[in-house]
Amino acid sequence: MCRRVLKQQGKPPLGAARRITNRHQWHRRCTAETPEVILEMTIAVIYPDTIARKGIMQIVAGATTVMVLMFNLSVNFIPAGASTDVAAPLCGNGSAPDYGFTYDRQQAHWTVNWQDYVSQETVTDVDAVLDRLNDDSIAQTMIVIMPEQQVGNRVNCAVHFLRYMKLGEPAGERKDNGFVFLVVVEPTRIDVHYGVGLGLPALTAPELTALNRATEEAFQSTSSMDQALLILVQGFDAVARNNYQPLPSPEPATGTRQTQPLPSQPLGIVSICGLLCLGVLLLLFLMWFLSQMSRSGIGFNPSGSGSRGIGNPFGGGRSRPPPTRGGSGSGRSGRGN
Repeated sequence: MCRRVLKQQGKPPLGAARRITNRHQWHRRCTAETPEVILEMTIAVIYPDTIARKGIMQIVAGATTVMVLMFNLSVNFIPAGASTDVAAPLCGNGSAPDYGFTYDRQQAHWTVNWQDYVSQETVTDVDAVLDRLNDDSIAQTMIVIMPEQQVGNRVNCAVHFLRYMKLGEPAGERKDNGFVFLVVVEPTRIDVHYGVGLGLPALTAPELTALNRATEEAFQSTSSMDQALLILVQGFDAVARNNYQPLPSPEPATGTRQTQPLPSQPLGIVSICGLLCLGVLLLLFLMWFLSQMSRSGIGFNPSGSGSRGIGNPFGGGRSRPPPTRGGSGSGRSGRGN
């Protein structure tokens, strides 16, 4: 019976070979024991391999658990402000060509980012003053309002905004007449800076700095951005007009041809008859034209309300698009404060 078991089992496993050096010893030990001992020995030989496989599986599971824990810890310890996306630079810290701005270069108002700080009525009043300065070719001026969290170098911010918006005339006598006011909003105060185009050298730093301080003091005393903005714009209008006169608008060239004077003598009978004949012919032509229109089913409707009538030739009732305000294409700045 022991020989049959050995024949079925074959050579002993590697673990058993370390304890039994050769097949003869294995056979001799086998013949000296009962079948029950043979079964126990067989299980004892096979059992170490089973323990090894289970140990490997436990090691793999443990390593996987450690890797997952390390990954979770690395994610949890990433700072809250960190992000994989590149954040936009602060105003004043950007570089050409856009300096980090994404504004439309043509705006509805001369004041940008006013919605959270200034009323619509004040923005309209500011537009009226700055429209006149622009129409007179004195200065093309914009005001940008920004919270302090979005501003880096404040002087550069005003200059960069002037360049980005391309403020100022690109050519002519008032070339590069762009101007920008930057209003930085802080928790309890405002800080006003400016950027000046190369075409406005007469606007000196002392008078512009005094205007900035007057605006800041107005906000400090009234806590009203509307009041401060009106003081800023009215003061700048006075300073700019003291240094620059409005340019006259170009007039159409007048021709050298002189009109012939009307004859002073009374019209003759021949002239009167000729005018009457022309009038009758014109009346007959209009009657024929209207009859042709009525036959073709087209009605004459000056108001343009009919579906098949002739519309108003002057385009009455059509609303004009709102004007846009922005730079004329220069953007060259010389200094800021």
